[in-house]
Amino acid sequence: MKIPAICIAALSLVLALSAAHAQNGEAGAASARAASYSEPKLESFANAYRSIVILSREYAPKLKAAENIEQAEALNKEAQGKMVAAIQQAGLTKEEYQQIAASLKDDPKLVERINGMLQKHADSE
Repeated sequence: MKIPAICIAALSLVLALSAAHAQNGEAGAASARAASYSEPKLESFANAYRSIVILSREYAPKLKAAENIEQAEALNKEAQGKMVAAIQQAGLTKEEYQQIAASLKDDPKLVERINGMLQKHADSE
C-alpha cells in the first residue's frame, strides 16, 4: 500500500509552524519577539532550516515508498527526531525554532533577512 501524499507534505511541514501556538494566541507574541532576534540566533535558524530541508528531501521518497502506515509512521518519527537534533545542533531549542518560524508568517522583513542568510550560504558553496 502506498502512503498518501499528505504524509509527505506533513513531513516537510514538521516543525515549521506550530498550529497550537497560533491557536493559543502566541502568533502575535512571536511576531513581537521577531524584532529582538539576534543575528546569531537567526543564523542558527537558517542553519537548522537548511538541515531540515535536506532531511525532508531525504525522507520524502522513503515515505512515498512505505508499504504501510506503520512503516510511514516509523519513518516520520525517525525524521522528526533527526530534525529536532539538527535544530539543537544549530544551537536552538525546538521552541525557539518554532517561534522564529511563526514570526516569519507576519514579518516580511524577517523573511528577507533569513532568505539573505540562506542565499549567502548557497553562494558560498
